[in-house]
Amino acid sequence: MKKHLCLFVIAILAASCSYNVYDMNRGELSLAKKDTYQVEYMTDIPQGTTATISYTDKDNTQHIEKLYTGRLDYTVELPSGKSCYFTVDVELPKTTPTSSLHTFVKVNGETITDQTQTNKNAKFRFAFKLP
Repeated sequence: MKKHLCLFVIAILAASCSYNVYDMNRGELSLAKKDTYQVEYMTDIPQGTTATISYTDKDNTQHIEKLYTGRLDYTVELPSGKSCYFTVDVELPKTTPTSSLHTFVKVNGETITDQTQTNKNAKFRFAFKLP
């Protein structure tokens, strides 16, 4: 009986959690080889919440923006062969209709990823390497 009670409690706790992780490593992109690329990081943080955002910059550093609100639209010119990493962590507010996190990355105007997440805790992770 104790075993069934523990399993029931675990099932209730697991059902109440709404956790969404998008984690993708695309490896080297299949784009035409160039000396530099325009990389655009974009995300819309829903009203009433804040996010922690990190992205790779041209000086090979990972910038972290804590308590970010609103829309992030950051474009940077990066050299060929550069590894890039973009993350967004946010706890979405409970609203009707359901709020969502919309995130995408473009390289030279071409969309590499475009994701929409709607669960309570949204975590977006995206890595790629420029050719």
